[in-house]
Amino acid sequence: MRLFIAIPLPPDIAQRAFAVLPQAVPALRRVQPENLHVTLAFLGETPESRLPDVAGAALEAATGVRPFRLAFDRAGRFPERGRPRVVWLGMAEGRASVERLGAGLSRALRESALDFEDRPLSPHLTLARVREDVTPTETRTVATAVEALTVVPLEVDVSTIAVVRSVLSPKGSRYTTLATVPLTA
Repeated sequence: MRLFIAIPLPPDIAQRAFAVLPQAVPALRRVQPENLHVTLAFLGETPESRLPDVAGAALEAATGVRPFRLAFDRAGRFPERGRPRVVWLGMAEGRASVERLGAGLSRALRESALDFEDRPLSPHLTLARVREDVTPTETRTVATAVEALTVVPLEVDVSTIAVVRSVLSPKGSRYTTLATVPLTA
């Protein structure tokens, strides 16, 4: 199973986040509203037998964090210079709590001997990925469009994190929540 742990977004906030990026921007593979989330840890292919350990790591990390408010207020791209690969929304409020969750998950996943992408967390909400075959003109258009975006703050109260299964297909990813864990300090 291909797994990740994330902060899910309520449908109304996901729809509003999806609408931030104009449809006219070329060369993008937009993340559909139902798939928008803030990734805390990406495990990738994980044996189904390890699912209880993954849920346990999520529970351990969530136990140390109180529910919090998360606010997205700006758009950006990775990398900041050169050919963009990802268009994202950044956080005005709640970033410290997201980082605490990410650090707790990394620690718990390591202690459980689970494989995951063990790299520094860069909290963001991915709106779109830039196609690999993008032209130089499209690259400039994407970069200019991202710089011009105005984001009306989107706020959400976060009280749970989720263990999510990702199934890849030619039509895009399909996500299924396998476990939900409440935040409790």
